[in-house]
Amino acid sequence: MLAFLFLSAVYLYAFPQANVFYAAVVLLHAIVGLIASGYLVVSLVGILRSSSMAARFGWLLVMGSAGIGLVLIKVGTSRPEWNWVYLHIFLALAGCGILFADWAARKGWLPTGFAATASRYAICLIALIGLSSAAWYSRTSRWLSSARIQNPTDAPATMNDEGDGPHGDFFPSSAQVYGRQKIPSKFFMESQSCERCHADIYKQWQSSAHHFSSFNNQWYRKSIEYMQDRVGTKPSKWCGGCHDPAVLYSGLMDTPIRQIVHRPEAQAGLGCMMCHSIANVKSTMGQGDFYLEYPKLHELAASKNPFVRTMHDFLVKLNPEPHRRVFLKPFLSD
Repeated sequence: MLAFLFLSAVYLYAFPQANVFYAAVVLLHAIVGLIASGYLVVSLVGILRSSSMAARFGWLLVMGSAGIGLVLIKVGTSRPEWNWVYLHIFLALAGCGILFADWAARKGWLPTGFAATASRYAICLIALIGLSSAAWYSRTSRWLSSARIQNPTDAPATMNDEGDGPHGDFFPSSAQVYGRQKIPSKFFMESQSCERCHADIYKQWQSSAHHFSSFNNQWYRKSIEYMQDRVGTKPSKWCGGCHDPAVLYSGLMDTPIRQIVHRPEAQAGLGCMMCHSIANVKSTMGQGDFYLEYPKLHELAASKNPFVRTMHDFLVKLNPEPHRRVFLKPFLSD
């Protein structure tokens, strides 16, 4: 169990990602941690009696890490709890390192004596420092460098060179969707699912200009109706790239807005998912010059099934990093 907890912790820290496998490992890490903690409580006295002095210290460190881990299962690992998270990690690493060095000694991997003992602990310390540095680099540096905004050396010669070009579904907007797919309207209309954790921000959004950016804004509505009456629906997509996500990215903007203006999609405004699903900003030179990504796991958060919704919220609370990486890219907060 200790080996699984160690390896799964390395994976969870170094490679946060929003997929079912990662979520399963998060859940298993918590479950196995609970079982291991119960076993330690029951067997600690016997373990300490049969262990060397160094191993006893290692087990006590692991026990301390387990205690913090149990609290974190209850309170979660959001930013205010990060000091406790890193203390949990530090105690677990130190304890496992000492226990591994003691186990290596009993296996006879190195000769006995003070020098050999010092060498074993030094090797374990160096290995743990190297592993920690590599995990931190994978988690932090690589992530930050991959989400930078880099303007091209020259602007496109004509509008036809922007976005997916004249044959793209969203042109003349520069916006693109990974996989050249359309995104269901309901994805941009589920801001209320964010309210469960972000109630204050949701309340602010309710009365914001973002909420009233689309055809629920009469000034904007009349502008687009006038434009479409004169030149057709396609040019209005230039505006829709930012103003009308639920209409444009689902393909509804090919229909004259007068025919669909009272549909919920046309009244949705600019919801949470629009800005927070931007996966890459191609440049700061064009209108809506970004890539959107459709994270299908969002359907768990928006599910009407109480069990699915509760499990989603529990896993996000237990390990918020995948959720943050999907919906809060560095360029949104820098």
